[in-house]
Amino acid sequence: MKKISLLIIAILFLSLIGCTGSTSNQKNKVLFLGLDDKLISTIYVDDNENFEYPKAPSVEGYEFVEWDLKLFQVTKDTTIRAIYKKNIYKVNFYDFNNNIIKTEEVEYGQNLEYPELSIIDGYEFNGWDKEVTNITSNLDVKPIYKKTKFNVKFYDDNGTLINEQEISYGKNAIEPDIPLKEGYTFIGWDKEINNITSDLEVRPIYNKTKFSVKFYNDNDTIISEQEISYGENAIEPDTPLKQGYTFVGWDKEFNNVTSNLEVRPRYEAIYYNVTFIDKYGEIIETKSVQAYTKIEAPKAPVVDFHTFDKWSENLDEVTEDLTVQAIYKKNTETYDINNVNYWLREMASKYDINKPLLENDKINSFNDLVVSDYSKTKVVDVTKEPITRTYSYVYGLITNYSNINKYTIYNETSGSAISSTEKTNILNNRNLDNISDTVNVKFGIITDFAWVRSYPTNHYSSNYSMDRFQETSLNVGEGVAIYHESLDGNWYFVQAQNYNGWVEKENIATCSKEELDKFLKNENRLVVISDYQIIETAYVRMGQSFPLIESNETNHKVSFPIRNSSGVLELKEVTLANNGNYSKGYLEYTYKNVFLQAFKLLGIDYSWGDKNTDGRDCSSTMNAIYTCFGFMMPRNTSNQRSVPTYGGSVSGLTTTSLQKYKPGTMIFTSGHVMLYIGENASGTSYLLHNTTSGSGACILQSFASYGGSKMIGVLKMQ
Repeated sequence: MKKISLLIIAILFLSLIGCTGSTSNQKNKVLFLGLDDKLISTIYVDDNENFEYPKAPSVEGYEFVEWDLKLFQVTKDTTIRAIYKKNIYKVNFYDFNNNIIKTEEVEYGQNLEYPELSIIDGYEFNGWDKEVTNITSNLDVKPIYKKTKFNVKFYDDNGTLINEQEISYGKNAIEPDIPLKEGYTFIGWDKEINNITSDLEVRPIYNKTKFSVKFYNDNDTIISEQEISYGENAIEPDTPLKQGYTFVGWDKEFNNVTSNLEVRPRYEAIYYNVTFIDKYGEIIETKSVQAYTKIEAPKAPVVDFHTFDKWSENLDEVTEDLTVQAIYKKNTETYDINNVNYWLREMASKYDINKPLLENDKINSFNDLVVSDYSKTKVVDVTKEPITRTYSYVYGLITNYSNINKYTIYNETSGSAISSTEKTNILNNRNLDNISDTVNVKFGIITDFAWVRSYPTNHYSSNYSMDRFQETSLNVGEGVAIYHESLDGNWYFVQAQNYNGWVEKENIATCSKEELDKFLKNENRLVVISDYQIIETAYVRMGQSFPLIESNETNHKVSFPIRNSSGVLELKEVTLANNGNYSKGYLEYTYKNVFLQAFKLLGIDYSWGDKNTDGRDCSSTMNAIYTCFGFMMPRNTSNQRSVPTYGGSVSGLTTTSLQKYKPGTMIFTSGHVMLYIGENASGTSYLLHNTTSGSGACILQSFASYGGSKMIGVLKMQ
């Protein structure tokens, strides 16, 4: 029994030891306390276990410093306290002028005493703007003052200061001298100036003076009378009218009235523009005339084949802007339809036949277009030809003529057909084997009427009058670029302005490029304007020109090209009669001059390729006319109607559609060209052309009889 008891006691003792003494099950309590031991948090940690401090709570007016126990390993229950210190604040005291007079540092919640202040004249101290008890922040403390003296300022009506006073509280300001204002009466000040309790700005009050404003008409009768306060505006009455005049205002300004006024109207005479125009609507003169007065008309211009009749408007009393046209009556002389005067009279009824159709600059532009597209026009400026050409270029031009086997060829002397051997000789005479790889171009001037041939021969093909080897002719004075010489030495292959081909050497005088340029570019020129002239035995046709040396009422002196015995150019001074067959410079491009030149060729023979000196073909006829005006015309019809901008295609022309074109327009059929010259007195349209029909000559023909369906193109020459 005793042994059992001891065993039980031993077991209980061991159990007790196991429950309370084992370090593996024991937790240590850690208390965190704040200001005034206020519990912040509680944690439990094992022996020697690491832990984290909680965040110390913010306390108004205090700053956390640290915990009173540093981080360590806990082995028992522990209390840790937060250490705080009071915040320190800065307090600045200011004086009247906003200067700091005292600065103090104070702990949170403490009180301060206000400093002493100096006395400020005119102001009464009225306390401080902030309390300095229980201070909880930085402070700027400023004094509060109340004025005891006030500024009173007196101004005039313009805002200019006229008087300034310092007045004690409750006292009266002293009224200054009364400020005067023209046209106004002073009635007092805008503010009370007794018992002053604040700063004041005082201004005068006025009543306006009234004035009489009288408005008169042009007869000095009053039409309105008004009483107007100073500086205000009078009311404008209805505008007084005056015939022939425009009211332009009053003689005095009646806005901002400052005195009695008498106001009268001002007028300006009305003027109308009277424009005088000629028969064709062109302005002759514009005059300005006063309304309701008479105007003198200018002298009416002379109109060919017409007599001035009257002006279109009555000019005795002008009451509006007018356009006044000169009215004419057509003269009644009888002319044959083939007489140029017949057509000039008809033209003058519609057009000013003396007015330039194109100025020189426009003609130059036309020429630039012609030269710009050689593929269409076949026209070159010889003065701009290069001094060398390639073998292929020259060979191609020469061999471009390939019709030698198309027609029967006849001997130029006997008229009999030539043999095949002679035909071969013509081809061999082209001397193709001796064309250089690089051709050095020579230059020359035509010295006598010259044929341009397809081949270096005067034998003709088909028949003499329609010789298919005849390409064109060259006029005396034309320049050429010389590319090649025939095998027999009698022919040059040349490039002229509007053609290339073979020309007999005896008609060309060679020269340098500089001599050619000087001869052709001389701007002072004499132009042949008759059908032809014989100069120094040479046949010179219409349109050709020469450098003019001098001129007077009797004679012209020109530089004329001569071929010397060596074939070289010589220039001879030749005197020509001033007889109307020549023009100093190109003719002015007018309808009248175009018709005069065209009708000079009426009746000349038709000659294919201009083979006969006194004949022309259709396109050469047109070329002769327009060369007189400085135009660089293509030679053949297909090239003429292909001039850029001015040329164009047409089809199915009718009388009506033809008449939309101006006279002087070239009209084309296939391989033929005609000049449209307008309508006769009956309204029938006519054409001038050189034709093989009938006896073969340059004729007039009605459009209807020729047939509009054949027309394929036009060249508008204006």
